[in-house]
Amino acid sequence: MRTLIWTVKEKLFALDVRHIREVCPVVSAQSLPSSPAWMLGLFDFHGALIPLLDAGILTGQAAIEPQVGSRTLLIEVPLNSDSPTARTAIFGLRVEQAIGLRDLDDNGAWNPSAGLPGFEHLREVMNIPEGRVQVFDAARIAQQHQLLLQGASAVAIPTDRRLVS
Repeated sequence: MRTLIWTVKEKLFALDVRHIREVCPVVSAQSLPSSPAWMLGLFDFHGALIPLLDAGILTGQAAIEPQVGSRTLLIEVPLNSDSPTARTAIFGLRVEQAIGLRDLDDNGAWNPSAGLPGFEHLREVMNIPEGRVQVFDAARIAQQHQLLLQGASAVAIPTDRRLVS
């Protein structure tokens, strides 16, 4: 699997590149009242308001403080992986640093069978030359929080420019 390797608090994570639409500089977000701690708010992407999530909190770490090298990964994932015509969710993921592309082979990977409660989106752990990397399942985030991710975009984006289809 071809992945983008990125960091949170010096820990390595991998995200399938098929779900990455763009790697952007750090963006600021307008917070949403009563949103979970992992949702930083909405950011403007070419006139569309997109939910921005904090990879630090989603990986069980502290919130990410933007710094030089921090990035926003623009992610697009199907809401139902079983259907080729499924609606998609688009959201941003703030990461500390994007390291680069890497092909991962899950031979010898440690695979938590059900995931840790509340962290089911954290998948296989494997060794790479830079250290241990854990796969981050963006599709799982979108499926678990479909209404929140879809709702923020659906309300904020004009009908003709919808990014949730």
